[in-house]
Amino acid sequence: MLEMTKASLATIDELFRFKALGFELPPFPGYSANQWGIKAHNRPWIVEQGDWQRGQRVLEVGGAYSRLPEWLGTEFGVEPWIADDFGGSDSDDLWSRWGNPQELPAEHPTVNYVFENFGKRSPSFPDAHFDRIFTVSTLEHIPLSQRVGVLRDINRCTADGGRQLHSIDINVPSPAKIIAASVAEGAHLGALLRSRYQDGMASWFNSFRRSGVKISARMPSTLQLLDRNTLCEAPAVVYEYWPPKNQPKVYAPAASLLVVIEDR
Repeated sequence: MLEMTKASLATIDELFRFKALGFELPPFPGYSANQWGIKAHNRPWIVEQGDWQRGQRVLEVGGAYSRLPEWLGTEFGVEPWIADDFGGSDSDDLWSRWGNPQELPAEHPTVNYVFENFGKRSPSFPDAHFDRIFTVSTLEHIPLSQRVGVLRDINRCTADGGRQLHSIDINVPSPAKIIAASVAEGAHLGALLRSRYQDGMASWFNSFRRSGVKISARMPSTLQLLDRNTLCEAPAVVYEYWPPKNQPKVYAPAASLLVVIEDR
């Protein structure tokens, strides 16, 4: 049975610790090697939580141009996979600015690329096939109507004794809404939270539960979003890297929900 055993919010202390350890990946398209955003925390967190063993089949869902699976293959001897449809045919211009995605298999021959998304029970992703499945700032982009179906499909492909690691961007509402949500939590009004904050933690916990995952981890308190040690995407990162790059835009802070799911 798949069970959520850990859930937390990423913290600045953790980010500083990861940076002090010197973790670094080859540059991603459009990004410098020295990253300081949420992903600079999430990727070393994935490494730390993975319990990697030689020969494991490891899949990043929505990895696109990610270099992490390749790095894991070199570092731990795992079999790296990436699953991503690169936005579909309607978004070719978006992805081609970083090169032709179809050339990735030749450029990175140790990585198995599958140009498909989850949620369709594709035979490209066999049942119980992957020992580790992880996502980094990916699941929040799935339409709400498809969320549970995608999670069920990921569950289907998780091997016996396997593990899932997910870092999910969580919108940080206004302080007044955070306090209102914390009151609802204290009154056990989960249904209200899920309906009012569909990108909030309560909604994600409900989606995982509906996908068939047993929940033993305690949901972090919404009040933690007011804690200055809770990591949010830095304004400089939003300005420099989020489209339109290096141009004024609305800054909407996002925290990072970290979830560990294990087959027990």
